[in-house]
Amino acid sequence: MRVFACSDIHLRLKLLEETLKTSRDADLAVCLGDLTVYGKGLDAALERLRALNEHVFTIPGNNENPEELREKASAMGIVFLHGGKTVFKGFTLAGVGGSLPTPFNTPFEISEQEFKRILSGFKGLSSLILLSHTPPFNTSLDLTSTREHIGSAEVRRFIEEESPLACLCGHVHERAGLSEKIGGTLVINPGPRGMVIEL
Repeated sequence: MRVFACSDIHLRLKLLEETLKTSRDADLAVCLGDLTVYGKGLDAALERLRALNEHVFTIPGNNENPEELREKASAMGIVFLHGGKTVFKGFTLAGVGGSLPTPFNTPFEISEQEFKRILSGFKGLSSLILLSHTPPFNTSLDLTSTREHIGSAEVRRFIEEESPLACLCGHVHERAGLSEKIGGTLVINPGPRGMVIEL
């Protein structure tokens, strides 16, 4: 299956237009959060996101209010996956949005305990693709420019214990385009320009 994934657009909507040829050739498109800046411009951003593919899935970043995103995305036919899961062409997609607390008081910040609660609902799933705005802790993908690891220990624990096929994540802008493996799980930050991942 060919998955087009993107993250951390932050209202740079021209980037979504530039990917249309690639995204429409994929089996589905996923946005890993932070379409907006503090929730502003959500309607316009979702309209552009909807055009990416016939099948579009999203989770909130720390910049989106999850209830508002759920309501507006669902009205446009975009599947909202924070805390939820769905089966698509034999693969299970499951999502957890938001981030750990930041210094910026963004709209959707959650605790490690909340990550643990949500992820516990995804145990034992086969052919799993985990969509997480926040990367797993202590990887190349959660390392900031100040050399601080800001990922979730619970996301990492889940990956180590459950071995999903892939974990697609974002949040740390300077790590866009990077990938690594935790055990047999491919962990990748597709960044705002997006990329196609073959699974």
